[in-house]
Amino acid sequence: MLRRHLPIWALALVTGLWPALPVNTFAAPLSGFCNPQMRGTQGTRLGAASNFAQGWSPATLKAASRLGVRRFRDSLRWKDIERIKGSYRFEGARDLYPDELARQGAQLTLTLNWGNPLYDGGETPHSTEALAAFGRFARAAVQRFPAIDTLEIGNEVNGANFVKGQVKADGLPRRADYHLAMVRAAAMAVKAERPDITVLGGATHSLPAGFLWPLLEKDRTGMIEGLALHPYTTPIDQLPAQFALLCQSPAVGTRSLHVTEFSSARPRQAPDDLVRTFAVLASLGATEVDWYPLNPRGDRQAPLIDQAGRITPVGEAFRFVGEHLAGHPVGRIPADDFTFAAAFGTHAWVLWGAPRTLRITAPGVRAYDAQGRALPGDELNLAETRALVLLADQPQTRPPFTLGCQTQIADSRLQFAYAPRHGNAPSGDPFARLARIDGVDRPLTAMPGQERRGVPWTPYLSLAAHRGVRLDGTSLRPAFGRPDGALVQSIAIAPNTGVELDLELTPTSGALDVQLRLGAQELDAFTLTAPVHLTRRLHSETGARLEVIVASASGSTPASADYRIRLSQPGRCPA
Repeated sequence: MLRRHLPIWALALVTGLWPALPVNTFAAPLSGFCNPQMRGTQGTRLGAASNFAQGWSPATLKAASRLGVRRFRDSLRWKDIERIKGSYRFEGARDLYPDELARQGAQLTLTLNWGNPLYDGGETPHSTEALAAFGRFARAAVQRFPAIDTLEIGNEVNGANFVKGQVKADGLPRRADYHLAMVRAAAMAVKAERPDITVLGGATHSLPAGFLWPLLEKDRTGMIEGLALHPYTTPIDQLPAQFALLCQSPAVGTRSLHVTEFSSARPRQAPDDLVRTFAVLASLGATEVDWYPLNPRGDRQAPLIDQAGRITPVGEAFRFVGEHLAGHPVGRIPADDFTFAAAFGTHAWVLWGAPRTLRITAPGVRAYDAQGRALPGDELNLAETRALVLLADQPQTRPPFTLGCQTQIADSRLQFAYAPRHGNAPSGDPFARLARIDGVDRPLTAMPGQERRGVPWTPYLSLAAHRGVRLDGTSLRPAFGRPDGALVQSIAIAPNTGVELDLELTPTSGALDVQLRLGAQELDAFTLTAPVHLTRRLHSETGARLEVIVASASGSTPASADYRIRLSQPGRCPA
């Protein structure tokens, strides 16, 4: 077990393994993404996840150069470089590719994860000897390759696919200790040689605050300077709410945010996914955002270049973002809860959202789609999943557009928020979300995600007494284990106001009983076994609450569904 070994940082101080480090060697970055005042002030770097360490390809690098890639995220194979203890031989294209990146003027985020058969039998390093050797290898790598400016320790360490041996066998409760030991080993060694290197930890798949919070609380010396995260399981429009929950812990502090993998498995939608994800993460203060993959990996994720080295549609979007958005200060433009609008510097704007018109109001401003293709005219339309980019040929002091009227007034997905750990209910969410058991309403509690085995790796709402119950911005699971338990989402309908309900429910397992109520009136009741999309005109003279009540069908195993509840006022906009 790890506790049997002297911690590597203590070993370093006792044995003089590394020289004393300046007090500010592990100073926190100034651009902490949890500080609203600092978000977007530095601009966000755009990179691509390559795999040159697995197979060198000059053609791939040439194609990446055409794309304008100036930052790569890749690895080095420790076992190939240190074949004799203490001797490092960087030879062959797979070991020397960082030199080629430097010749292109590119920087490298180096991921170090796998072990070496010389230490701990090739398992994930965990013994004192293996950790010290891991640190020395990291130091040798950054000493040899000046293109490396960021060091990412571990890869999706909260899962089972990228850890081996004792670290894997000891399970998730011990994983944070092992991971922090690897970060300390690398950071102490690397900072003695190159204090300019930024050391990343966390290294998680998804956004599991339940794993990250205890890890960061243990990192009292700030060895983890930035968080490396792969938010694959978070929909684009849920990123702000889930990052807001992550930032509720003071342990996150002023660390920087590095999304070292993001992707899309939808080739036709991938260009818009790239632009929208980059824009959201940039507005949240991300320092680095790396698209996965640069070239095909056989995993259905849309690559920037294809097998023949041709630039793909999402590659065109990458190049467009790199030329006009990356590196520019970004700020959100107030609109409404249903529209994303952000300015990148004084020359570029990105928008999408609920259907409405957009009119360009300044000369020299043109509109483009996610791939950088010019759109005709000055009268345009927003869409929920399509990014609209405006570029100006001269600096603008104000947004060069106006937005038309739109009818939407509530959206369970776009307005979903997690209650603060301490304090009142979140502001801006018009929906009340609760559990109803035997006719008694009970509040739901925000759970951080991966706080224990068998739960989502992203934040969700639940009940301590009914841990199988889950609700987030896109899905629900009313697993109460009793017939009188249901999840209820409700919203107030103002007096003498006509609204239209748009309800989407798609079962993902089992059968669900659904009931719609407006005050004391039952509007509908049905058992859900197939996707349903229904609309209803609603009106209440005195005002009432609309309730969408969902329970697992009687006799059914715990069921789940994706959902969305929207309200609009059809007569809100003049004809």
